[in-house]
Amino acid sequence: MNAYLPWIMVAFGIVLLAKGADWLVDGASRIALRLGVSPFVVGLTVVGFGTSMPEFAVSVVASVKGSGGLSLGNAVGSNIMNLLLVLGVAAVLAPIHVLGSRRALWRDLLFGIIPAAILIASAWDGDIERPWALLLLMVFATFIAVTWIQARREDQSPTVVTGNPVRHVFLTILGIAVLVTGSEMMVSGGVDLARRFGVSDAIIGLTLVAFGTSLPELATSVTAALKGQSEISVGNVLGSNVFNLGLIVGTAFTIRPMTVPNIVIRHDIPFLIAATLVVGIVVLRDRKISRLEGAGMLIAVASYLVFVVIRGG
Repeated sequence: MNAYLPWIMVAFGIVLLAKGADWLVDGASRIALRLGVSPFVVGLTVVGFGTSMPEFAVSVVASVKGSGGLSLGNAVGSNIMNLLLVLGVAAVLAPIHVLGSRRALWRDLLFGIIPAAILIASAWDGDIERPWALLLLMVFATFIAVTWIQARREDQSPTVVTGNPVRHVFLTILGIAVLVTGSEMMVSGGVDLARRFGVSDAIIGLTLVAFGTSLPELATSVTAALKGQSEISVGNVLGSNVFNLGLIVGTAFTIRPMTVPNIVIRHDIPFLIAATLVVGIVVLRDRKISRLEGAGMLIAVASYLVFVVIRGG
């Protein structure tokens, strides 16, 4: 039984992370709307942050426990999974028609690359120090401010909120508790697996944990595609780069500056930048992702994962 325990912890942690994020977003967004916060602010803050909560919880817990490689690997790997795996699977099932203005897509593309470039420039030797982590948080804050200003220019229709407010508060608290529990299990199981197979926690973060924390987005995209609702806001996926690298990595390494495997900085983050640019170019060209382009994304992410496993480090 002990041999399977880490796998069970990771699997159960994935389930808890998915449910916890769902409950948190549902409860917190309804509370915010009841308090008179506009829908676009809720989408920008509560929902945007809530969909990144699995990665946030895992990376912060890993940082507190001293697993810097897992913390950074999870954030970088999740971005790669979201860009190539999630969009690739959705596009293969049904060509994606991209929602959102060209200006917003350019904004999300730019801010998705800036945090990655900062990490390459500041941590080439693998040391992520607190001043640079704080700079990542500043980039994230700027992203929120710019998005806020642009969104304020759009007309917003009032939203009617139904349901018991006590239930919404309970869902929010329950979501946070379940997220923390799930992240603890995910990190503990992931670290145990890394030690058992003799690989670094960064590899576990880039592969197994990153895939696990991206499962909610993958499930949502697949369901939408199967229902013939292939339209998707790629800006949300591109924007997740600044959430994961700006907010999550910034917070984790502000709490505890650490050394991470420099191979993640020198190999994986440049690959993330390249993937972001390619997806951005594809989308900005004709505002859609074809089945063929989706298949190319899946080949790219599969090749990347094989490379990471063979490479080690």
